[in-house]
Amino acid sequence: MKRKAMISLCLCLCMQFSGHAQDYDASKLKQRVDVYMNKVAVQSDWLTSRLQMYWHSHATDVYVNGETFDHAGGNRAPVPTVRFNGTRSNGAAYSRPKLEDIVPYDDDAQSNVTYINKATGIKEKVSPAKTGCNIAGVNREILGIARDAARIFAATGDTAYANLARPVLDTYLKGIYHRNVPTDLMHGHMQTLVGMTTFEVIHEDAVNEVTETYRLLVPRYGRSDLHEAAMKKWAENIIANGVPHNNWNLFQAEFVAKIASALQPNSAYSDGKGREYYQDRVLNKSSIRQWSMKRMTDYCFDHNTAIWYESPGYSTTVLNDFASFANRMDVEAGMDMFKDLPVLKRAVMASPQYLMPNRMICGFGDTHPNYLSMRAADQVLDYARRHGDKALEQEFVGLKEAIASDAPKEKIEQYVSPSFYAPNVSWLMQRTGMDERHDLAISLNGSLGNHMHANGISMELYGKGFVLGPDGGIGRTLYSGDDYKEYYSQFPAHNTVCVNGKSGYAVMMSNHAFKVEARYPDTNDKVGFGPATFSQVSFVEPETQARQMRTNGIVRTSDAGGYYIDIFRSRAVGDGQFHDYFYHNLGQTMTLTGADNGDLALKPSEELAFAGGNLYAYSYIYDKKSARTGNDVKATFTTECPDGRKIDMTMWMQGYRDREVFKALSPVNLEYERLPKFMPYNVGEQPVLTYVARQCGEAWTKPFVAVFEPSDTDEPSEIRTVEFFKPSGKDAVGIKVVLKNGRTDYIFSAPQKTKMKYDGMKVDAVYSIISNGKTILCR
Repeated sequence: MKRKAMISLCLCLCMQFSGHAQDYDASKLKQRVDVYMNKVAVQSDWLTSRLQMYWHSHATDVYVNGETFDHAGGNRAPVPTVRFNGTRSNGAAYSRPKLEDIVPYDDDAQSNVTYINKATGIKEKVSPAKTGCNIAGVNREILGIARDAARIFAATGDTAYANLARPVLDTYLKGIYHRNVPTDLMHGHMQTLVGMTTFEVIHEDAVNEVTETYRLLVPRYGRSDLHEAAMKKWAENIIANGVPHNNWNLFQAEFVAKIASALQPNSAYSDGKGREYYQDRVLNKSSIRQWSMKRMTDYCFDHNTAIWYESPGYSTTVLNDFASFANRMDVEAGMDMFKDLPVLKRAVMASPQYLMPNRMICGFGDTHPNYLSMRAADQVLDYARRHGDKALEQEFVGLKEAIASDAPKEKIEQYVSPSFYAPNVSWLMQRTGMDERHDLAISLNGSLGNHMHANGISMELYGKGFVLGPDGGIGRTLYSGDDYKEYYSQFPAHNTVCVNGKSGYAVMMSNHAFKVEARYPDTNDKVGFGPATFSQVSFVEPETQARQMRTNGIVRTSDAGGYYIDIFRSRAVGDGQFHDYFYHNLGQTMTLTGADNGDLALKPSEELAFAGGNLYAYSYIYDKKSARTGNDVKATFTTECPDGRKIDMTMWMQGYRDREVFKALSPVNLEYERLPKFMPYNVGEQPVLTYVARQCGEAWTKPFVAVFEPSDTDEPSEIRTVEFFKPSGKDAVGIKVVLKNGRTDYIFSAPQKTKMKYDGMKVDAVYSIISNGKTILCR
């Protein structure tokens, strides 16, 4: 074998420890490291001097004020100690310099650093409190260079690369050994979350580079009692802090397991705490902030659906990490988690249920939708092949083939259900199939589990390749900023109904689920896709004690099209109540007219504001124009794509007395800011088109009754007219949809099973569709 190929093979084997061998380019790695080899050859401390350390004070203690660095102090350690991050949030007024521009041995009596003022572009001495998470970022970059040098040494035996890595590792681990766990001056929640280097133990990512580098350098330098004591100290802090009942527990376990892999057996240590101790500590033992894998699995996965109890963005990430962790523990410790925790494999197989027809996950809670990663499936496949389990291998090969972007829709449709309900996250999905352009989907979510929003019964609508009616998304600085707390996590940012301007409850870890009253299909089984779906869910809004009920359905009109039904009932106790129906849609333009296309004479409005005692979120809505009308209305949201294609979402809504309708703009939707190339325009810079209907008085006998139809340039609207009628039956409503091909659909709906009659038609149901005299759904 040629030398270059041998180096590449050896380096790939080294990288299997970190789980990213497939992303590795040996020649680029060596080329990158050689840049620093040349610098160190001229100045031996070029790399180590740029580590972010307390070079001046040798501080042993760090003090934070909640989520912000306050000061460093304590006794003077015999060596420089590792700096702590500036804030919990990534947001910062100062950015880090490039590595070559970092001031060597940068520190002073106030523990300041020399970073770049974002406003002026000039480097200044500044408190770490203004630098966000950049300090840890610099250290990870330097540690990453050391790790890569150690990989090259392990593959080639060239000691020059080991000599580059060793001083960086030694300086950093000595700095950890002589540092204490930070103290929160507020004596608050942060004291239970802080790591040795960052505000959250789940972001002690430097563990990855440090443990791998240490392992790779042992053949050259032998083991170090001090280095291993530092890593054990790190592990003890990660175990002692954090959160046991969500994704944190897994991330903490991964760090501790990586530290364990760098240690010797228990017998090598006087305290008996070595490799086996720490592996057992996270796999089988539970403490207040670090649960065993079995306890966490029982708590976080739904027994029936195998869905993890966090929002999709977190759930899918956890699943990837969990499978990777399980596979690594099987390799390194002989602990078969896939066998001991069978729900893990089921969860990977269930993950396609998150998908919209464009193969991207739905977006409720703190989620940035993306295509479904197959990293978890790859880990199970690696496990299956290693154990010679052909049946398991075939099962997961099939899953990967179905998820592939070029796979026919018939393959992925084997892994998704027309109706899917996950009670542990209060989430219900309806789909007509998985054709990206022609199928429709509705995602409904309440607020149960972790990383959830205050959104009541929220709705996302998919059509013509995109989630046209998206969830509100997440704030500019994720969940740390005021925009998130005041707007993105609150009712008015979602497609829901807010009562009296006050609806709300605790976000993040939430306990406000909806109740499924009825649905069709009424099973999560993969029963095949039909011409219609339906769901009816109820909810008691806790702030106002309003009773709410949402009825949703999809009706197919052809192989290329269909429409949605949305009926939202809401009522509170007492006089003076009002109910605001919010709907947000992608697009650049919006029209709001009467159902007959007549002018509503919209006028600028100062309503929908915090003034008057409403939520702060109301004041984020702007450019408001409104009209008071009891007549039916029609809104059209238009998305213009770069290729000239236009996508319309048309909404028809029934009018009622004492109603005011609004055309407005809302803050940009940041769900898709990480995926601009997959979106029809730059969604992250375009205000969100917003429709609001305010019903003065109760909205139970005067509910919000709407029909939505997606269409586009190539496949225009199939609906000729939408009308509304009043069938007999308590609180019943009716919708008449006339298609251009002459077909007429009648939709009957009531809050409970009711005998309803209209124009010679009779139904005894909660929801029924009669199309050209034939019943296509009756529940």
